[in-house]
Amino acid sequence: MTLGDHAGVDIGYRRGLGRHMSLGAQLEYAYPNPGYGHLVGFGHTLEVVGWIKRPWTGVYFAATFTVGHQFAVSLPMLSTVALGGGASMGWSWDLTRHVNVAFSGGLRRMGVVKHATQICTVPGQCIFAADGFRPRFTLTFAYRF
Repeated sequence: MTLGDHAGVDIGYRRGLGRHMSLGAQLEYAYPNPGYGHLVGFGHTLEVVGWIKRPWTGVYFAATFTVGHQFAVSLPMLSTVALGGGASMGWSWDLTRHVNVAFSGGLRRMGVVKHATQICTVPGQCIFAADGFRPRFTLTFAYRF
């Protein structure tokens, strides 16, 4: 996944509900900016996905809710928490019977609810606590049960 000019990885689980909907949860880790390795960022995301054709194949639209947490490694009590939501559109297809690949793009907006003034002082330093709309692109490799 990427958030603007930042990158990260996530691990998640998605469960199909009916013919055109699925629910999912993800734990996201965003790579710190160069020189800011002491600031760790995690996101906890819930998603609702609507599939045009059927789950896991074809075009889909997703709405997400994220709780972002940015903290200093050596002093975890210095932390910033942000809440946000996003929307994206993607395409998913099966490579084999159990392996799936998807690509999506969208926007996410985060709003800070708890701010530690000692960290995140430079704009863009804390990835999950950045204000405003940020582009988000994902490339997903999935194993389907």
